Amino acid sequence: MAKQKLVDAESGLLLASFTTDDVPLGGPQGSSLWMVAHCLQILDPEFARDQYQRARKQLGEITVGFGYAHEWPETWKGPANIDSGPVIPVFNISAGSSGMAVIGAGAFEDETFLKALNATLDFAAFPSRKGGRLKYCASNQVGDAALLYAATLGPLWQKIEGAKR
Repeated sequence: MAKQKLVDAESGLLLASFTTDDVPLGGPQGSSLWMVAHCLQILDPEFARDQYQRARKQLGEITVGFGYAHEWPETWKGPANIDSGPVIPVFNISAGSSGMAVIGAGAFEDETFLKALNATLDFAAFPSRKGGRLKYCASNQVGDAALLYAATLGPLWQKIEGAKR
């Protein structure tokens, strides 16, 4: 049903919000899409990979080694909300989408994008290293949780994948 009713016709990306009657409330949104693509791996691995690849192509960017993500594809301009967080105008760089892209890149083993996203974290998120601990001072509790999940994703996901067989 999601493939038929909840995919944006122009971008091919899943919509971020809709009613219980399948009526779209908005367009595709990076801060949601990266995690949704990851979770779809359990239900429909091919559709999940398709969504990740579309998101990577339309939302993910690498510039001089630094990775970041846009909140919306060029075909859709939505309003910033609690999920997207602040979006840097002109460049349309979204901290929310970029943070969730770390989960997507890790889940789909996109090492190039993951390295670039981590380079951005180490440069722009004001890392503080004390007593063997790392904290990104520009992050918040949701960002911290997403980054922790992304960092532990490999071993946990391997267990889930093994349990499916």
